[in-house]
Amino acid sequence: MGLHVFQPVELDEILEGAFKFGGDTWALLTAGNEEKANTMTISWGGITHIWDKTCAIIYVRESRYTKEFIDAQKKFSLSFLHHDTYKSLKKYLGSVSGRDEDKIKNAKLNVNFDDGVPFIDEADNVIICRVLYKQLMKEECFVNGRLIADYYAKGDYHYYYIAEIKKVMIR
Repeated sequence: MGLHVFQPVELDEILEGAFKFGGDTWALLTAGNEEKANTMTISWGGITHIWDKTCAIIYVRESRYTKEFIDAQKKFSLSFLHHDTYKSLKKYLGSVSGRDEDKIKNAKLNVNFDDGVPFIDEADNVIICRVLYKQLMKEECFVNGRLIADYYAKGDYHYYYIAEIKKVMIR
């Protein structure tokens, strides 16, 4: 019997496409309905398994306009666009508020719908989600206080959402 040898790899080497967040990988979090929808850039999140369901976890600050749509509809999409083609839109869609302008139209993107859930039609991969749980992060729950100093100096903590993945679509 041969000896099995494990080789260490970076996590980024084994995660791909819609299952990889962070670094150069980002998604457009889109929520709303056929009358009005909004999108925002996210690069924090992940895929997990809880309550016998495969779920996405996302993080959204109270100030984000898209949060209002998620809370109203209880559904959202994650649209993963081709990084090289759309990298110029990442900062724009993450910093401009949909309250002030129609940023989807201004970015020359198109909204499509799957069972009433808006998603960005130019995406390579789309995940359709239904919210199961949301909670505001609290200062007293942080074990590492440096995270508060680094990310929440203004006290603008994220809400985190756990949402069941209802459908994955790949172009």
